[in-house]
Amino acid sequence: MALGKVRRWISGALGSKPRTVVALLVAVVVTLLGWYWPWGLLFLYWAALSVRDGDAFLIERISKAGNPALFWSITALWTTFGLWILYVEIQTRLA
Repeated sequence: MALGKVRRWISGALGSKPRTVVALLVAVVVTLLGWYWPWGLLFLYWAALSVRDGDAFLIERISKAGNPALFWSITALWTTFGLWILYVEIQTRLA
């Protein structure tokens, strides 16, 4: 019963998208701490969602069916950014 009250409070306090609010707060905290690897994971997550949904987003929504070259270019960009950030973080920590 208490768990239900907590969920309702969180939903009311954070609006209808509590996971997004938490992700935003985490992004701010990890950036202030100088941790960039979570950004790499986020870029890879965005790339995976693009492939799964068939839509990519940069400035506007691009569908795989409507513009496949641009869709795959954006998805490749997110993948490259994610892998590059993770690579740099690993190299920095091992050095």
